[in-house]
Amino acid sequence: MLHKPEMIFFDYGHTLCYEPVQDYPAGWAAVLEHAVVNRSGVTAEELSRLCAETYDRLWGVMRPLEIETDGFKLDASIYECLGLEFDLPLEELEYIRWCATEPIYPMEGIEGFLGLCAGLGVRTAVISNLSYSGGALRRRIDETLPFHHFEFILASSDGVYRKPSEWIFRRALARAGVEAGESWFVGDDVSCDIEGAARSGIYPIWYNSPLKCSYKPAPKAPPGCGHARVESWDELGAVLRGLI
Repeated sequence: MLHKPEMIFFDYGHTLCYEPVQDYPAGWAAVLEHAVVNRSGVTAEELSRLCAETYDRLWGVMRPLEIETDGFKLDASIYECLGLEFDLPLEELEYIRWCATEPIYPMEGIEGFLGLCAGLGVRTAVISNLSYSGGALRRRIDETLPFHHFEFILASSDGVYRKPSEWIFRRALARAGVEAGESWFVGDDVSCDIEGAARSGIYPIWYNSPLKCSYKPAPKAPPGCGHARVESWDELGAVLRGLI
Protein backbone atom coordinates (compact mmCIF):
# COMPACT_ATOMS: atom_id res chain seq x y z
CA MET A 1 0.00 0.00 0.00
CA LEU A 2 1.33 3.43 -0.96
CA HIS A 3 2.22 5.66 1.97
CA LYS A 4 3.89 9.04 2.46
CA PRO A 5 7.62 8.65 1.82
CA GLU A 6 10.36 9.94 4.04
CA MET A 7 12.52 10.60 0.97
CA ILE A 8 11.93 11.05 -2.75
CA PHE A 9 14.80 10.48 -5.16
CA PHE A 10 14.51 12.01 -8.63
CA ASP A 11 15.98 11.27 -12.01
CA TYR A 12 17.36 14.38 -13.71
CA GLY A 13 16.93 14.33 -17.50
CA HIS A 14 13.36 14.40 -18.87
CA THR A 15 12.11 14.22 -15.29
CA LEU A 16 13.20 17.32 -13.41
CA CYS A 17 14.38 19.14 -16.52
CA TYR A 18 13.51 19.18 -20.20
CA GLU A 19 16.25 19.11 -22.85
CA PRO A 20 14.64 19.91 -26.22
CA VAL A 21 17.78 19.58 -28.37
CA GLN A 22 21.23 18.02 -28.23
CA ASP A 23 23.81 19.64 -30.51
CA TYR A 24 27.09 17.88 -29.77
CA PRO A 25 29.07 19.58 -32.59
CA ALA A 26 28.12 22.96 -31.08
CA GLY A 27 29.43 21.79 -27.71
CA TRP A 28 32.82 20.74 -29.04
CA ALA A 29 33.06 23.94 -31.11
CA ALA A 30 32.55 25.92 -27.89
CA VAL A 31 35.47 24.02 -26.35
CA LEU A 32 37.82 24.83 -29.23
CA GLU A 33 37.04 28.53 -28.90
CA HIS A 34 39.12 28.39 -25.71
CA ALA A 35 42.09 26.49 -27.16
CA VAL A 36 45.34 28.45 -26.92
CA VAL A 37 47.44 25.56 -28.21
CA ASN A 38 46.27 23.11 -30.89
CA ARG A 39 49.33 21.08 -31.92
CA SER A 40 47.33 18.63 -34.02
CA GLY A 41 45.34 21.33 -35.80
CA VAL A 42 42.12 19.47 -35.05
CA THR A 43 38.95 21.23 -36.22
CA ALA A 44 35.68 21.40 -34.32
CA GLU A 45 34.11 18.94 -36.77
CA GLU A 46 36.98 16.47 -36.36
CA LEU A 47 36.93 16.79 -32.58
CA SER A 48 33.18 16.24 -32.48
CA ARG A 49 33.42 13.14 -34.68
CA LEU A 50 36.35 11.65 -32.74
CA CYS A 51 34.65 12.19 -29.38
CA ALA A 52 31.33 10.78 -30.61
CA GLU A 53 33.05 7.63 -31.88
CA THR A 54 35.05 7.26 -28.65
CA TYR A 55 32.03 7.70 -26.39
CA ASP A 56 29.91 5.34 -28.50
CA ARG A 57 32.52 2.57 -28.32
CA LEU A 58 32.82 2.88 -24.55
CA TRP A 59 29.08 3.02 -24.00
CA GLY A 60 28.61 -0.08 -26.13
CA VAL A 61 30.86 -2.01 -23.76
CA MET A 62 30.08 -0.39 -20.42
CA ARG A 63 26.34 0.20 -20.40
CA PRO A 64 25.37 -3.47 -20.72
CA LEU A 65 27.49 -4.00 -17.57
CA GLU A 66 25.64 -1.15 -15.78
CA ILE A 67 28.84 0.85 -15.32
CA GLU A 68 29.52 4.47 -16.19
CA THR A 69 31.99 6.53 -18.19
CA ASP A 70 33.91 9.25 -16.37
CA GLY A 71 33.49 11.79 -19.15
CA PHE A 72 35.58 14.45 -17.42
CA LYS A 73 38.67 12.24 -17.38
CA LEU A 74 37.96 10.92 -20.87
CA ASP A 75 37.80 14.45 -22.26
CA ALA A 76 41.06 15.36 -20.50
CA SER A 77 42.73 12.33 -22.09
CA ILE A 78 41.46 13.23 -25.57
CA TYR A 79 42.64 16.84 -25.24
CA GLU A 80 46.11 15.75 -24.15
CA CYS A 81 46.43 13.23 -26.97
CA LEU A 82 45.50 15.94 -29.49
CA GLY A 83 47.91 18.48 -28.02
CA LEU A 84 45.17 20.86 -26.90
CA GLU A 85 45.71 23.44 -24.17
CA PHE A 86 43.13 25.94 -22.99
CA ASP A 87 42.72 29.31 -21.32
CA LEU A 88 40.20 27.92 -18.82
CA PRO A 89 40.20 25.06 -16.29
CA LEU A 90 38.81 21.78 -17.62
CA GLU A 91 35.94 21.96 -15.13
CA GLU A 92 34.79 25.23 -16.73
CA LEU A 93 35.24 23.82 -20.24
CA GLU A 94 33.03 20.86 -19.36
CA TYR A 95 30.28 23.21 -18.20
CA ILE A 96 30.60 25.43 -21.29
CA ARG A 97 30.44 22.38 -23.57
CA TRP A 98 27.32 21.03 -21.88
CA CYS A 99 25.54 24.41 -22.02
CA ALA A 100 26.37 24.77 -25.71
CA THR A 101 25.26 21.19 -26.41
CA GLU A 102 21.85 21.40 -24.80
CA PRO A 103 19.76 24.07 -23.10
CA ILE A 104 17.71 22.80 -20.17
CA TYR A 105 14.43 24.03 -18.72
CA PRO A 106 12.39 23.10 -15.63
CA MET A 107 9.64 20.59 -16.31
CA GLU A 108 6.26 22.25 -15.97
CA GLY A 109 4.98 22.00 -12.41
CA ILE A 110 8.25 20.90 -10.80
CA GLU A 111 8.61 24.06 -8.70
CA GLY A 112 5.22 23.47 -7.13
CA PHE A 113 5.91 19.81 -6.45
CA LEU A 114 9.29 20.45 -4.83
CA GLY A 115 7.68 23.18 -2.75
CA LEU A 116 5.02 20.69 -1.64
CA CYS A 117 7.73 18.22 -0.59
CA ALA A 118 9.50 20.90 1.42
CA GLY A 119 6.24 21.93 3.08
CA LEU A 120 5.40 18.35 4.03
CA GLY A 121 8.89 17.58 5.31
CA VAL A 122 9.62 15.05 2.54
CA ARG A 123 13.36 14.98 1.89
CA THR A 124 14.62 15.07 -1.70
CA ALA A 125 17.75 14.13 -3.68
CA VAL A 126 18.79 13.34 -7.26
CA ILE A 127 20.25 10.16 -8.79
CA SER A 128 21.29 10.65 -12.42
CA ASN A 129 22.92 8.55 -15.12
CA LEU A 130 25.39 10.98 -16.62
CA SER A 131 28.88 11.05 -18.09
CA TYR A 132 29.24 14.73 -17.23
CA SER A 133 30.66 15.23 -13.74
CA GLY A 134 28.56 15.55 -10.64
CA GLY A 135 29.90 19.07 -10.14
CA ALA A 136 28.66 20.15 -13.56
CA LEU A 137 25.28 18.52 -12.88
CA ARG A 138 24.84 20.34 -9.58
CA ARG A 139 25.73 23.64 -11.24
CA ARG A 140 23.14 23.16 -13.98
CA ILE A 141 20.46 22.08 -11.52
CA ASP A 142 21.23 24.98 -9.18
CA GLU A 143 20.86 27.42 -12.06
CA THR A 144 17.76 25.82 -13.59
CA LEU A 145 15.94 24.89 -10.37
CA PRO A 146 17.10 27.57 -7.89
CA PHE A 147 14.12 26.77 -5.67
CA HIS A 148 15.18 23.17 -4.97
CA HIS A 149 16.12 21.74 -1.56
CA PHE A 150 17.97 18.62 -2.71
CA GLU A 151 20.14 17.18 0.01
CA PHE A 152 22.55 15.80 -2.56
CA ILE A 153 22.94 15.15 -6.27
CA LEU A 154 24.50 11.81 -7.18
CA ALA A 155 25.81 11.38 -10.73
CA SER A 156 26.81 7.95 -11.97
CA SER A 157 30.01 9.49 -13.39
CA ASP A 158 31.23 10.07 -9.84
CA GLY A 159 31.11 6.36 -9.06
CA VAL A 160 31.33 3.18 -11.05
CA TYR A 161 27.74 2.01 -11.40
CA ARG A 162 24.79 3.49 -13.25
CA LYS A 163 21.08 2.82 -13.03
CA PRO A 164 19.56 0.20 -13.10
CA SER A 165 22.40 -1.22 -10.97
CA GLU A 166 21.32 -1.63 -7.38
CA TRP A 167 24.69 -0.23 -6.28
CA ILE A 168 23.93 3.37 -7.21
CA PHE A 169 20.56 3.18 -5.44
CA ARG A 170 22.16 1.58 -2.38
CA ARG A 171 24.76 4.33 -2.29
CA ALA A 172 22.04 6.99 -2.34
CA LEU A 173 20.09 5.25 0.41
CA ALA A 174 23.20 5.01 2.57
CA ARG A 175 24.06 8.65 1.99
CA ALA A 176 20.53 9.70 2.94
CA GLY A 177 20.32 7.30 5.89
CA VAL A 178 16.89 6.02 4.88
CA GLU A 179 15.41 2.60 4.25
CA ALA A 180 14.41 1.64 0.73
CA GLY A 181 10.85 0.97 1.86
CA GLU A 182 10.50 4.56 3.09
CA SER A 183 11.53 6.03 -0.25
CA TRP A 184 10.19 6.75 -3.71
CA PHE A 185 12.11 7.11 -6.94
CA VAL A 186 10.59 9.24 -9.71
CA GLY A 187 11.93 8.88 -13.24
CA ASP A 188 11.02 8.51 -16.89
CA ASP A 189 13.14 5.55 -17.99
CA VAL A 190 11.38 2.18 -17.70
CA SER A 191 14.51 0.05 -17.30
CA CYS A 192 16.99 2.34 -15.56
CA ASP A 193 14.62 4.25 -13.28
CA ILE A 194 11.50 2.22 -12.64
CA GLU A 195 12.69 -1.38 -12.80
CA GLY A 196 16.07 -0.40 -11.32
CA ALA A 197 14.48 1.28 -8.31
CA ALA A 198 12.14 -1.67 -7.80
CA ARG A 199 15.10 -4.05 -7.81
CA SER A 200 16.52 -2.03 -4.92
CA GLY A 201 13.29 -2.03 -2.91
CA ILE A 202 12.46 1.63 -3.60
CA TYR A 203 8.90 2.35 -4.71
CA PRO A 204 9.02 3.58 -8.33
CA ILE A 205 6.91 6.38 -9.79
CA TRP A 206 6.92 6.37 -13.59
CA TYR A 207 6.91 10.00 -14.75
CA ASN A 208 5.61 9.42 -18.27
CA SER A 209 5.60 12.96 -19.62
CA PRO A 210 3.80 13.59 -22.93
CA LEU A 211 6.82 15.66 -24.00
CA LYS A 212 8.98 13.79 -26.51
CA CYS A 213 12.48 13.00 -25.23
CA SER A 214 15.23 14.34 -27.49
CA TYR A 215 17.79 11.61 -26.81
CA LYS A 216 15.99 8.27 -26.47
CA PRO A 217 12.93 6.60 -27.98
CA ALA A 218 9.64 6.20 -26.17
CA PRO A 219 9.39 2.94 -24.19
CA LYS A 220 7.99 -0.02 -26.09
CA ALA A 221 6.33 -1.53 -23.02
CA PRO A 222 5.36 -0.44 -19.50
CA PRO A 223 7.54 -1.40 -16.53
CA GLY A 224 7.53 -5.06 -15.59
CA CYS A 225 7.20 -4.30 -11.88
CA GLY A 226 4.78 -2.69 -9.49
CA HIS A 227 4.74 1.09 -9.84
CA ALA A 228 2.61 4.20 -9.99
CA ARG A 229 2.31 6.17 -13.23
CA VAL A 230 1.80 9.93 -13.59
CA GLU A 231 2.00 12.31 -16.53
CA SER A 232 2.53 15.57 -14.67
CA TRP A 233 3.90 16.97 -11.44
CA ASP A 234 0.45 18.27 -10.53
CA GLU A 235 -0.85 14.70 -10.76
CA LEU A 236 1.89 13.39 -8.46
CA GLY A 237 1.26 16.29 -6.10
CA ALA A 238 -2.37 15.20 -5.80
CA VAL A 239 -1.21 11.67 -5.00
CA LEU A 240 1.15 12.90 -2.29
CA ARG A 241 -1.49 15.16 -0.72
CA GLY A 242 -3.90 12.22 -0.62
CA LEU A 243 -1.48 10.33 1.64
CA ILE A 244 -1.40 13.00 4.34
